[in-house]
Amino acid sequence: MNKLNKLFVVILSSLFISAQAFAGELAVTGSAKASYAINGGDSSGKGLGISNELKFAADGELDNGFTWSYFMELDGNDGGAHDNDDSQIAFGMGDLGTLKLNDSEGGLSVETGYGVGAMGVGDDYANTDTMVGNDEDVSGSGNIEYNTASGLLPFGLAAKVAYVPNSGDTDNNSYKNGGGEATQGATGDTATMYQITAAPIGGLKIGAAYKDTAGESGVVAQSYETGGYYANYSMGNFKVGIGEHWFAPGVGDKVSAGAYSYHGTQAGIEMAVNDALTISYSEEKSTAKKYGAAQDAVAGKSPFARTDVTFESTFLQAAYDIGGATVGISNVESKNSGYNVADDQSLTIISLALAF
Repeated sequence: MNKLNKLFVVILSSLFISAQAFAGELAVTGSAKASYAINGGDSSGKGLGISNELKFAADGELDNGFTWSYFMELDGNDGGAHDNDDSQIAFGMGDLGTLKLNDSEGGLSVETGYGVGAMGVGDDYANTDTMVGNDEDVSGSGNIEYNTASGLLPFGLAAKVAYVPNSGDTDNNSYKNGGGEATQGATGDTATMYQITAAPIGGLKIGAAYKDTAGESGVVAQSYETGGYYANYSMGNFKVGIGEHWFAPGVGDKVSAGAYSYHGTQAGIEMAVNDALTISYSEEKSTAKKYGAAQDAVAGKSPFARTDVTFESTFLQAAYDIGGATVGISNVESKNSGYNVADDQSLTIISLALAF
């Protein structure tokens, strides 16, 4: 019994020491969400799901006056698995800006920049299939990011740049991770992404981003690159937004069949009916430019003509805040879903979100 008591004392002492070390520094935030999804159109199905997102964050100050912060997020996935899928260490350097080390974090793409969506922005919130090129970003690999200092430049200008030293390293890596082999063929083995944003007048936000790769191997007929821009304007209870983006995947010598470029457009309007109710409507289109079977993508030789397929979706959303909880309904109507001709689908999501 004596030994057992001593063991309890040691454990309690350790917990106390840990509490002292992190008191006032560690914060936990997150949300709990439940949804009921109904598929329609050319496919059908229903699903009830519950997810949670927990964010653990800490911060402090260095001897030279610089600040540091750290966070990691724990997200639930389909099938019950949970990932530590977003982690970041950042150093605030005053007027010198901010330096960040990112794993599954640090995205600089601007596909959600147009900012319309009572429950979430367009395809990023929900769709009947994935619009290719929307989520091309550096966050898929470990990256180093630099941000200019806030308020330093006129017109609210801010610039960010991120560098991926090894595209084969992917993400969700632990301390002392050895990384994957840096051999990526036509897509390159390193990547750099740039973002610039501004707020030149009251209510207006604009921004653009661009990403390319380097270190390609083998024969490369088309180099990887992607980019886009957005504009968002708010006035009173109304908000409107537009966006446009392009994606060109890395392509080798010849392509027997498949897409070689994507062009997307976005537009929408959002209105706060009152303090509790917000509604929104938006449209997103993504056109895939394809070659048919046995087409030479470099020379574009006949008789195989190029075909363009436009995947188009409309998003109608409403969100009602009942104090500490948000009840939402979203409806997505798609034409040529997943770039499949005449594949028309719909998706309705009824949701409840609790923040804590």
